[in-house]
Amino acid sequence: MKSKRNFIISILLVLLMVLSGCTSASQNTGSVESNAGAQTQIKAGTYTAEEQGYGGTVKVTLTVDENGKITNGEVNATTETEKIGQLAAPTVLGNIIESNSYDVEAISGATLTSKAIMSASKKALEQAGLHFEEEKVTKGEDEEISVDVAVVGGGLSGLTAAGGALETGAKVILVEKTNNVGGISKFFSGGPFAVESQLQKEAGGKYAELTRGQLIRTLNDYSHYINYAPLTKNIVENSAETIEFLEKWGLSFHVNPESPQLAHRDDDLKWRMYHWFDTFSYEPTEVSASDVLRDNLVSKGLDLRLETTALQLLKDDKGNVTGFTAEKKDGSKLTVHAKAVVLGTGGFAGNPEMMKEYFHTSDISMWGEGGSGVKMAWDAGAAKWDLQSSLLHGAGMVNPVNPTEVSLAFSPFNQIVRSPLLWIDRSGNRFGNEEAVYDTAYTSNLGYSVGGIYYIVVDTDTLNAYSEGKHLITDPAVGGANFDPADFVELAEEGVKQGIIYKGNTLEELAVAADMDAEKLIDNINSYNAACESKDDVYGKSPENLEYPVKNGPFYAVKMQISNLGTLGGVRVSEKLEALNEGLKPVPGLYVVGNDAGGFYGNITSYPPYEGLATGFAVNSGKIGGRAAAEFALGK
Repeated sequence: MKSKRNFIISILLVLLMVLSGCTSASQNTGSVESNAGAQTQIKAGTYTAEEQGYGGTVKVTLTVDENGKITNGEVNATTETEKIGQLAAPTVLGNIIESNSYDVEAISGATLTSKAIMSASKKALEQAGLHFEEEKVTKGEDEEISVDVAVVGGGLSGLTAAGGALETGAKVILVEKTNNVGGISKFFSGGPFAVESQLQKEAGGKYAELTRGQLIRTLNDYSHYINYAPLTKNIVENSAETIEFLEKWGLSFHVNPESPQLAHRDDDLKWRMYHWFDTFSYEPTEVSASDVLRDNLVSKGLDLRLETTALQLLKDDKGNVTGFTAEKKDGSKLTVHAKAVVLGTGGFAGNPEMMKEYFHTSDISMWGEGGSGVKMAWDAGAAKWDLQSSLLHGAGMVNPVNPTEVSLAFSPFNQIVRSPLLWIDRSGNRFGNEEAVYDTAYTSNLGYSVGGIYYIVVDTDTLNAYSEGKHLITDPAVGGANFDPADFVELAEEGVKQGIIYKGNTLEELAVAADMDAEKLIDNINSYNAACESKDDVYGKSPENLEYPVKNGPFYAVKMQISNLGTLGGVRVSEKLEALNEGLKPVPGLYVVGNDAGGFYGNITSYPPYEGLATGFAVNSGKIGGRAAAEFALGK
């Protein structure tokens, strides 16, 4: 049931991620061309192989000609996470085909999926008669250098920290463990917030009416004053100047005429402060914002070291941070002596043990780094802070247990996911107003309240109505839903085959299939059906969205899981992004920015639904922390 639109989406995803520089192909012994001449016989044809990925089996099919050239390929990664593995898969395959090599760079955040695709590709090529020698890496010379400021992490916070330090006159090095810069911003960053910017003044009207004080008070209130107000205040008050700062480093911005999220359109503060990168698009772009920053920073003297992993901070006998040790790709050691170090490594959302410890559930889909930066800061004497603050953002169907060629996530069935239909938790309870779906933060916040997993429950009448195009208003965020014509009952049955949708001819059978309390489920559905009839809902759902009761079987329960785009804390910092100990005293020479830094949001799991906050904190904290680190290093 692959539609033409889904094929186009897949191609766009490949182009978007390749052109944005997320990966680059390696030249190594995995190259088919470099090995083709050594083969006794290459069998042209199409070959398929499988490998275990993050969520299940990943299948790769490659077509090889008589010279050993890969001419075509397909990848089935429907077992992988919707917003990570499934997005990464076509990019990895595209790089394999383009480079004619199974051994390409893994995509940061989707390492297991990437490696599974590479391994399956190697197996398929071996079926064609190709054989490969393992690459022998020769360890290089150890290196020791001295700088004023050393930055760890090449995401937006680390890049802006480097820019802030460079413009202050410091000699700066930045190390990044992957093969490119950008981090999570490569995938999800539309741009930062700013208040009282020149762009808003030029736009006039309600854009120009927003004030810094208004946002500061709003964020303090949202966090119930558990945030660190001096930090929040400094970030907001710097936001307009940060737009000008980024423009000097080659970026440009625009404000949009309307909010990309339905729930925000009646609250000007939530969306009119969003400053979109001109480089950002849901369709292919040549470069990302981080690419622009990288090129301009390097041209102004930044010493950028990719595929270099920081291991441990260095300290003197007085407790001052004086640099770090790192390992380069070839296994050699890099020792960096610095007067100040800035950590911007992206938090710990990719560390399942830490997520379980601090968020008390294993059922949040994970993205991001493993916590190396926050751990280094803690070891250096910085205090732990805001460890349960995270960018919970949206939700999607769980990974298939029995994958097929159909990806429901990109099919028209995603209209069901983006609609305010009935949501039921694993016990059988309805647990809130499903119109939260119109706000990506509130969607995941509501889902987190029940542990990260919930179900969308529909009957056959509802699916038939959607087949006829009679859908509720759907969430338009991130490109919106797929509105191709489709048989929604047929799609639901596909989900049943994949093990991500449960079916019952009766509600009792559905409860058994989904392991719910049948009595509780039936009571909750009866109450919901009564609300649909009276148009009066205890949770406040609008009458127009009380359109579809759950009455006529077969019944279906779509298993959902919330998404997490990164943790938003870990290390206590000052308003200048100095790492602080438990007594609020600075750890001399250490600065922490971006997702490693705690205090801006407060220790609340509920991410504030104000557009551009996370990117805004990244670039503002980076700029402020980079400048402060340089001033400390240079004695200014």
